[in-house]
Amino acid sequence: MTEIGTNEIVETVIAANKLRPLSSLSENIPLVGTIWLLSSALFTTYATTSFLKYRRPNAANDAVSSFMKDSPYLLSSARRATTKSRLFIKSSLPRPVLLTLSRFGGSVLLGFLAQPNPLFGLMDRIRQTKSVLSEFTLPAIFLFIANFANSMSLNRIGISLTYTSKCAIPLVTVLLTVLLEGRNALPNRLALLSLVPIAMGIAAASWNSPRFELFGFIAAMISCTAQSALNVTSKRAISKTGIPGSQAQRAMVTVGFVISAVYSLVLTASTSKRRTIPISSNNIIPFRTELPIWLTSIAVMAYHIEYTLSFMFVKLVSPISYGTCDAIRRLSIIITGHYMFGGPPFSKLNLAGIGVALLGAMSYSVCSSR
Repeated sequence: MTEIGTNEIVETVIAANKLRPLSSLSENIPLVGTIWLLSSALFTTYATTSFLKYRRPNAANDAVSSFMKDSPYLLSSARRATTKSRLFIKSSLPRPVLLTLSRFGGSVLLGFLAQPNPLFGLMDRIRQTKSVLSEFTLPAIFLFIANFANSMSLNRIGISLTYTSKCAIPLVTVLLTVLLEGRNALPNRLALLSLVPIAMGIAAASWNSPRFELFGFIAAMISCTAQSALNVTSKRAISKTGIPGSQAQRAMVTVGFVISAVYSLVLTASTSKRRTIPISSNNIIPFRTELPIWLTSIAVMAYHIEYTLSFMFVKLVSPISYGTCDAIRRLSIIITGHYMFGGPPFSKLNLAGIGVALLGAMSYSVCSSR
């Protein structure tokens, strides 16, 4: 064996030993699951809702949006952060559209560059992503619909009703299974029976709720349907390609970003034709969105961390474990969201409906695995 060949082997072994601790951490089920749950319930909930509801305080009267008035902690932190920040994003895009575009665009950059050596192996990552884009195009379409509709729902009906409505994911999954694969692919009877409390719980949670709105509820159900389709198609694509969850996330957000960018350009062009105001001799579009850079940055970071961990976790555990943790995650989001942002109180029937829907989702995960 030549000296050059020996040196190459030694360098390969050293590189593998450096990456081994990271690999072992990514395969640690309790660690990945815990970070996923906490990042979703705390980091993503705060970042997403703050992005959608943020209003820049007025220097004259320090006016703030009602959602911040319900939380003195968030109100004071928003004032301090706004005072320190001098960089703002201005856009004519509606807030949910801008959130979806920012999430996908930022997640693409993080997926390619947030590596131990950002530039080393960049071309390999690009080639690898390009080679699997065709397999992940359909899941990426569902990912875009699920995220955009979810943002619309959060903006309209709030955290509690949105995430309670998404407990219908097992129900929608069963319906999709019947349509695509026939009755023989249905789960057992106990699993089917557990769909009843899910439907009843969602109905009770929405009944005379102070935040209920038809458009927002429809958006939540569209997001729920797209999420179900995403779960089915992404698992098939990951199994077929054999790539890790983080690489699957990178491929899907790449396609999702292209879809978001095209949609944003079309929306901007149509808006500029319909909604212009004359100022002097020029026609300009009034800005409807004004956000500090720091808030956009944490919204992107929260999204990337949550979805990367989600695809990692779903590959490490059984469906029962993932479904149970997902139900706990939804409950945590509802609790932390209400604590951080307040809002109108729910009736006892609404609260009971939230609990029944979450228990039904957990029951479905347990029974369908038998």
